[in-house]
Amino acid sequence: MNHANFSVILIIPSASYRTNPFIDAATKLDINILVITDKSQVFSEYYPDNVITMNFEHWQESIENIHEWSERYDLKAVIGVDEESIILAAKLSESLCIEHNSLESVKLTKNKYLMRSELKKSGLKSPWFKRFSVHETPKDIFAELIFPCVLKPTFLSASQGVLRVNSFEEFGKGCEMLSDLLAEEKVKKRGGDQANWILVEEYIPGKEVSIEGIVNNGKLKDLAIFDKPESLEGPIFPETIFITPTILDEHLQSSLLETAQSALQALGISKGPVHIELRINDHGNYILECAARSIGGLCSKVLEFKGGMSLEELILRSSLGRNVEKTQLIDKAKGVMMMPTEKRGILRKIHGIKAALAVKGITDLQTTIKPGEMLEPLPKGDRYLGFLFAEGKDQDTVKIVLQEAWSKIEVVSEEDLIFL
Repeated sequence: MNHANFSVILIIPSASYRTNPFIDAATKLDINILVITDKSQVFSEYYPDNVITMNFEHWQESIENIHEWSERYDLKAVIGVDEESIILAAKLSESLCIEHNSLESVKLTKNKYLMRSELKKSGLKSPWFKRFSVHETPKDIFAELIFPCVLKPTFLSASQGVLRVNSFEEFGKGCEMLSDLLAEEKVKKRGGDQANWILVEEYIPGKEVSIEGIVNNGKLKDLAIFDKPESLEGPIFPETIFITPTILDEHLQSSLLETAQSALQALGISKGPVHIELRINDHGNYILECAARSIGGLCSKVLEFKGGMSLEELILRSSLGRNVEKTQLIDKAKGVMMMPTEKRGILRKIHGIKAALAVKGITDLQTTIKPGEMLEPLPKGDRYLGFLFAEGKDQDTVKIVLQEAWSKIEVVSEEDLIFL
């Protein structure tokens, strides 16, 4: 199918893992692409005449060039490929009069406190929660606490800064850690005023899942439900293993999708890709996160749809007005492990990669931190060591394969070398 007469703007931050999947999908569909990035990266190799490099905070300085390009071609959509770019996508869409989620709705998904408030207002199940300033002392809110509870920044992703605490003492130490994290220059720059706030909310026990979907005219089309087979009880919450398709019964799946649809309606998300995190327990379904973007990192690689389509291709097809309602995930158990960063130090070497790849069922392993770069574990860190991919006859097999492959990996850091 030739879409060469159509065009899409892709906003791709220079550090994004999503560059190649989206560029490959755009090339396959033969559509005109304007790439907006904060650094030139490698985009000039693909589209030497269709790259605009800018400071995302000063996007209006480039609006004339963007507007000229969009008029020259039949612009259909502006897509922010990850968490860093969805606000700019909403602003550009508004300026160019292109259909998109409203800026207000996208901002709700970027602020965990505002999101919690809107979901509770809409009648969805909600934990107890409160926002307080980093300038307050923990004792100021001791009387309001319910343990166990979870501390988190209002704007960071990938579980960065998220911490379960079970006592007043742990609460105080957690607040100190978070205040230090939010005071870091790069974090303050990213969060703006949100770097002045900490969210505390009741801990929600139960099984955790995530939903990947595309919204069109306010209606959610579910593409995949990921099960998370490992226990996520804290004190930190690394997003380790995701496996799909889900083994949940159909009734529970329907219930989860109804909850997700209600959340999208409450937040005003009416178009484009979404990634929704939920917890399930005897009291019902609880929304943890609702992001107006697709799944992060390299995780989309585990999703393969009938016809050989990738998630990124489906997102582009939907943005061009194509109907993706009949899209189906291939019926094969597949999983991804986000390899955790377990200790702080300068990465020197990763041993065992060949051994991990040799484990039956492993389909790929990609590291994302290079030798010489800093390793920083959760809750302060925001990067995983890399991604392991596997497939098998069922979920249990995939989980075992991923865990076996991970057991082959040995990370040598500067701290290790000190003691050799």
